Amino acid sequence: MLTLLPYVPPIAREEWARCVCGRYGRTAEETLCRSCRSTAADEHGNRLTQLLETISYDHRGVRLSWSGPGDDPEAFNPRVLLTAPDVTDPHGAVLDLRWFSSWADDMLLTACVAGADDSQVLSLAVAQAHYAVSSLAVHEVGEWFTYHGTQVFPPHRPDPYLPHDQDGGPDGNGQVVLWLDYGPAAGEAPEAKTPLDAAADQYVDLAAIGTLPGQAVCLSKDGVTVDGPGCSSITLPWSGLSPVPAATNSQERVLHLLHQAVVASELRLIAQNLRVQGESVLAPVPGPYQDQARVNWRAHLTYDG
Repeated sequence: MLTLLPYVPPIAREEWARCVCGRYGRTAEETLCRSCRSTAADEHGNRLTQLLETISYDHRGVRLSWSGPGDDPEAFNPRVLLTAPDVTDPHGAVLDLRWFSSWADDMLLTACVAGADDSQVLSLAVAQAHYAVSSLAVHEVGEWFTYHGTQVFPPHRPDPYLPHDQDGGPDGNGQVVLWLDYGPAAGEAPEAKTPLDAAADQYVDLAAIGTLPGQAVCLSKDGVTVDGPGCSSITLPWSGLSPVPAATNSQERVLHLLHQAVVASELRLIAQNLRVQGESVLAPVPGPYQDQARVNWRAHLTYDG
């Protein structure tokens, strides 16, 4: 069984990094200097290519591929292609879109240089692919999740402190940041929480909620139920959703919880369809899972950008 390490978004990394050769300098996503990266690509390129060919994702118009070898930090990075309607013209032509199209991160080459074996390198690659596809889900939810026609958590905003992501915000998701954890700790049950003192649907007009195409949400005393195209209904209990400190009133709090639920429903589909050699590697749902051949995982959203 693979033992996945979380993929750390650039927003959480140190601004400066030291290469294996001792050089020290400012970085965006990469950690190897150009010379060491070129040497690593020559030595480990064929091995990486063969390992990455075993990882696949193809579901609901979203497809995963990998950039080819080279001596630049864009080598051996996930590339996510998707077909989807335009949020500004949902009934118009379907668009071909790219995600992570210029992502530059030499994490896999760095692992090879550090002496990681095939299982370790593959585990890192799966975690990186998981992050790439999952962050796309967060972005798309941000595009479509509206209240009375206005985006609640816009995925595009200017951010002068993130010059490498001109779409605005960490990884193009605005103020929303996705964190993924794996292993036994990710299987711990969350502390039970009561979302509100009264029924949540008293604070929002569900008819005014906009979600992904073909998707609908409803509230009950048990939690949030999300219906999506091509999948059965998923009910997320209130205990699995986390109230957000930044929410200033009950309506904001409910909108945060609904957003988490819609994201969570998409992440479950991703976990079930991310494969290595044709087999699912992640547990189909977050938290403890009986099948020890699959990796436990848990997702967490922060709303601080």
